[in-house]
Amino acid sequence: MIIKLKNLINYFLFLIISSFIKNKNAAYAPGTMLIIRLDAIGDYILFRNFIRVVKEDEKYKNYKITLCGNIIWKDLAESLDKKFIDSFLWIDRKKFYGNIIYKYSILKEVSRRKFEVVVNPTYTREILYGDEIVWASNAALRIGNQGVLDKHAKWKRNLFTDNYYTRLLPADNENLFEFYRNKEFFENFLEKKINLARPIIETAKLKTSIKLSGNYAVIFPGAKDGKRIWSYLNFIKVANYLINNWGVKIVIPGAAAEKELTGKIVGGLIDQSKVIDLTGKTNLTELVQIIGGARILISNETGPVHIAAAVGTAFLCISNGNHLGRFNPYPADIFVRAFYIYPDEVKQEIERGSAVINELRFDSEIDINKINASEVIEKLKIIMPKFSNN
Repeated sequence: MIIKLKNLINYFLFLIISSFIKNKNAAYAPGTMLIIRLDAIGDYILFRNFIRVVKEDEKYKNYKITLCGNIIWKDLAESLDKKFIDSFLWIDRKKFYGNIIYKYSILKEVSRRKFEVVVNPTYTREILYGDEIVWASNAALRIGNQGVLDKHAKWKRNLFTDNYYTRLLPADNENLFEFYRNKEFFENFLEKKINLARPIIETAKLKTSIKLSGNYAVIFPGAKDGKRIWSYLNFIKVANYLINNWGVKIVIPGAAAEKELTGKIVGGLIDQSKVIDLTGKTNLTELVQIIGGARILISNETGPVHIAAAVGTAFLCISNGNHLGRFNPYPADIFVRAFYIYPDEVKQEIERGSAVINELRFDSEIDINKINASEVIEKLKIIMPKFSNN
């Protein structure tokens, strides 16, 4: 209830500042495009290869493209996508939500640039983020995703922000994996079939100071949402199994804020000489390099699993079924080296093809710690012999 009230207040503040921003009579700058993508790291990984498709399209090949992105993946995007993006506009989501002066400055800048075309491909469109930026652009063409069809979100967009767009592209009501959802949007936008089979990151193009070699496994114990975080005690058991039975080193990356969590894992390992603790010591580009050189990644259901798929590293994901079908599991025709462990009730519903799968595509309250370390270890016994060091 408190969050809903804050959102409502935030929206009304937007309505107030909006009267000081947009010049309805301003001419747009021909040949300019703004693409908006403000969600998390995994969302970016599953979207970014379509930027090149737009840039090479016959209609838009001469357009100057600006990417409005989430600042958390700034270093990686600027390393990978400068060839296709002419300029970047970075958004700190926390400040955009809670700091009215910051929000005003961003919206004013978007308005000032007078884009001809604005594209918001996000399936789960956000009224307080992407939709507001679309409104501020006042672009000649404002293309958005029809979005999630569930009643909870649909009525709010219909009431508040659908009219910010000149065109909303249709979205299939099937529970599609997010890469396919992006493909659906850009095929509708460009009005052609796109020959892109899976997300790809070419690590050879990345320049970092990280130099890891040898036989190592990456353990990523963090996640933005606490419901997705498996107990550190379980990660300790899995790491010790890998050290004892496969002779690997354990590399543990993470944000500086996760130092307490990763410290507990490091402290529980039987051989401290076999661990490399990189918590708070790497940026996102370096994390991609680290995962790219690993024998396997063991992780909660969060951004690094999508990085692993894009660089071709096998991963074992521990998941409570959150966003089932949309972000997990990976379809075999996209990536075959993806393995998942779910709580029994999620596995049962998957086997039955139950309607609960459609419910879990939005959220899951199932306790991730119903998954035992022994289940993960048994799975590793099967999959580890298949993959030598990359």
